[in-house]
Amino acid sequence: MTTLRAFTCDDLFRFNNINLDPLTETYGIPFYLQYLAHWPEYFIVAEAPGGELMGYIMGKAEGSVAREEWHGHVTALSVAPEFRRLGLAAKLMELLEEISEKYEKSSFQRYGEEINYTSASSCETRRH
Repeated sequence: MTTLRAFTCDDLFRFNNINLDPLTETYGIPFYLQYLAHWPEYFIVAEAPGGELMGYIMGKAEGSVAREEWHGHVTALSVAPEFRRLGLAAKLMELLEEISEKYEKSSFQRYGEEINYTSASSCETRRH
């Protein structure tokens, strides 16, 4: 059974079977670490029962909460050649879409709470 889980720093040393394929765009280690640090929920790996990495998706959240233009962005999606044609890429995309929707809703909620807090703080300041 395939396991979909968060990508970890250790996976950077285990995903050569995916990244050495000529159809896969590869990046430097700092680039992967930047995504892992800023958008860990958007960096997901598929792992086979034996522990071999099957594929991964790497994305980020971008846009403006204030203008309600928030969305997920796919930076990389790759599946190792021996695991293609199983629907794995579609499943990773589906999961990223779900994460993006949750992130968008929570960002708007946090933004609304910040506005309410700022407004309340401004009222307190004026009252004193």
